[in-house]
Amino acid sequence: MRTFSFIIALFLLLQSCTTTIYRNSVNKDDFSAIQAGKKYTFYENGKPKYKARVSAVEENKIVGIANNQEVNIAKNDIRVIKKNNPGGTTAIVVGSAAGMTAFVALIISLVNNSSPDYYYY
Repeated sequence: MRTFSFIIALFLLLQSCTTTIYRNSVNKDDFSAIQAGKKYTFYENGKPKYKARVSAVEENKIVGIANNQEVNIAKNDIRVIKKNNPGGTTAIVVGSAAGMTAFVALIISLVNNSSPDYYYY
């Protein structure tokens, strides 16, 4: 059961590290951070979210590939654009694992090196 919980926690951590590239309430009509060739998650008005690899950023639309089909996304319909950050996720997972290992090793070391002479009963 512990292994299953660890796998679920790791999966959620890997899915949660995203960076918001565009939000229409903050940077209205500023799509300068969107790069061709990169994969983003798009949230449009009235549509479910979907992932697409951007082919081109044009004046009124973004052209991309989603599910092996070309899609044209009107810039006016986009609410949020997010980008996954696998490098940051990897750093968090590795850092957390190393930190926990060091903490456990320190606790074990302190317990093994303690002398019962210091305890009063």
